[in-house]
Amino acid sequence: MRARRLGSLALLAGAAAILGCRTAPPPLPPEPIPAAPRPTPTATATPRVEERAPAPAVAQPVQPLVRVLVAAPAQAFPEPGRRYTLSGGGVVAQVRGPIEVVANRQRTVLQVGAFREAGHAVTLVDRLRAGGVETISRSGVGLVRVVAVGRTDEGEEALRKRLASLGITEAVRTVAPESPEVTLRCEGGKDFRAVQVEVIPMDPEPVRVGAKRLRGRFVVRSGSSGVSLINVVELETYLRGVVPAEMGPRTFGAIEALKAQAVAARTYAVAHLGDHEAEGYDLCDSEACQVYGGVDLEHPLSDAAVSETEGEVVAHAGRPIDAMYHSTCAGHTEDAAAVFPGHLATYLKGVPCRGEARVELNADAPSGPWVDGTERLALVAEEFARVLAVEPDAALLAARLGGGTPGRGLAGLARAFPLEGVAPLLRRDSLTEAGVMELLRIFQMPLPEAGDGTSRRRWELAGVLRLAQLDGAVVNVGGRVVAGEKAPLLIAERTGYTFVGSAASLERRGERVRRGAVRAATGSPASGWFLGERLVAVEVEPLDEADARSAWVSWVREMPLAEMSRRLGVGGMRSVDVTRRGVSGRALSVSVTGTDGSKTMDAYRFRRSLDLPDTLFTVTLRSTPSGTVARFLGRGWGHGVGMCQNGAYGLALGGAGYREILGAYYTGVEVTRWSAELGGKR
Repeated sequence: MRARRLGSLALLAGAAAILGCRTAPPPLPPEPIPAAPRPTPTATATPRVEERAPAPAVAQPVQPLVRVLVAAPAQAFPEPGRRYTLSGGGVVAQVRGPIEVVANRQRTVLQVGAFREAGHAVTLVDRLRAGGVETISRSGVGLVRVVAVGRTDEGEEALRKRLASLGITEAVRTVAPESPEVTLRCEGGKDFRAVQVEVIPMDPEPVRVGAKRLRGRFVVRSGSSGVSLINVVELETYLRGVVPAEMGPRTFGAIEALKAQAVAARTYAVAHLGDHEAEGYDLCDSEACQVYGGVDLEHPLSDAAVSETEGEVVAHAGRPIDAMYHSTCAGHTEDAAAVFPGHLATYLKGVPCRGEARVELNADAPSGPWVDGTERLALVAEEFARVLAVEPDAALLAARLGGGTPGRGLAGLARAFPLEGVAPLLRRDSLTEAGVMELLRIFQMPLPEAGDGTSRRRWELAGVLRLAQLDGAVVNVGGRVVAGEKAPLLIAERTGYTFVGSAASLERRGERVRRGAVRAATGSPASGWFLGERLVAVEVEPLDEADARSAWVSWVREMPLAEMSRRLGVGGMRSVDVTRRGVSGRALSVSVTGTDGSKTMDAYRFRRSLDLPDTLFTVTLRSTPSGTVARFLGRGWGHGVGMCQNGAYGLALGGAGYREILGAYYTGVEVTRWSAELGGKR
């Protein structure tokens, strides 16, 4: 979410996939099915458990409970000797783990479409049946839902593969027409049977459920894949396992960004309580809703983000919003209505991904020429010479920085520093020029080879800077520049913050730099060159986009045209063209041409069918020895609607608070405390 879901959305004509993933609104909830009647206890319907005791009283929480559908293996509760109270079918029992969950064999049922026009549903049904997939059409609540039914003994994964071969890459589990009992096989082979079983741990420690450790209690019930396991947990506890799963504190180590994520995730949760009431849960634990990792992902920083925003949600017109979010917007978010037709929320408008705060360093300084390599290092060395009040001469600077007497050439300059003793590291008796170059390379302080177009004098000046780094007289540390109250600050690793003051400023673009004024968004990456505690020069890589640090700010994908034809269900594809774009530049519709003619597709469906990271792309065709391929040059990760997680991090680094971050991405909203009166549904 990367939430991300629409509570109700009719798919476009011919749509074959349900919207549902971290970067998109999940599918419409399956049509409600009347609950199966509770069986009257009989010799076969009642559990064969000897120990029985009243269920412990559970205090009512002051915060809402969230029911999370979690994936779990058959041995759902593997801890031996762990005590539980089971309740179901009018019977209560105390048992010990491990507990194995057994369900009667049932055919897999996946909902693959929901349409307001019956004709669209018929088209999809015909397509599935032509591909050998049995289908069911269900009508209700103004929609016709298309459900794919697996073969006897065909598991969910196998059915999904068959659907994928027909170009349907997304589907959601739904309930079968009849729900058999589920059996919990406990320690000693004792069975507990019911249509639905509540599992209450008898001690407060987290419970191992498959590969996860979870807090709270559990519900086990029969479902489309044989069994559903639902974790029932208090909202704030649930968020402790969501926030670090969505924005890892080790990667996004800015508390204000994590607080914005906590509020967005809390808002999403309360806005979607009851969305899957027919199946007994509110949210799933995957990217189709919000990723929920449980206790093992909890972290002190994300815990603090949750506790410091306890109960807070984003509201619009007095209701919690549909708080969509995604990984990387690549500079600008998109209108929700453009990506998901029918989603007309005014608070989900496309906005620039940047803050207003700017940093200016040496505003009156003229800009010099762009240089790189040796000249970049020589520029920095000149600043050290200026601070030390010596001419920008290699020998003079070496003597001041190293304290010794330099000789001729790079090896001679090295003698000004106490480095002669390092020769054994190179298995040499003494340091030659080649040895100095090798030493700098080994310690990752590279010096370009002499003769790269720079004069020998400038090359040796750059060499002195590297030798001073190796000696420790000069230190270069990474960080970022921010706007201080009175003057810009460099927040650097290991050195804390430093006023930029009279330090020289260099603007950096990749490997090129130029000396002069620098204007950048607060929080832009920077590195400081220090002489002791004095900041001599600062190199700044100006950022205009808050999410520019993301690894997904750009991407490239290639796909054979034959593979695209198969995935899109278009025979003999010949061309692909983006026909409409949104305010962020994202593709909204794509035209594909094949042997049977041309058709226009929704870009979101196009992206999901081809597993592209985002719809912000261009596409060209090129010939290769193995055939024609489509080459996608793209930016961003996700649907591009709502809060950009990498952008939130960038804004936090620039000094923005979590309320400011939320206000930047959600238009016309307020952060308020949730209450039952505020409600949860949109």
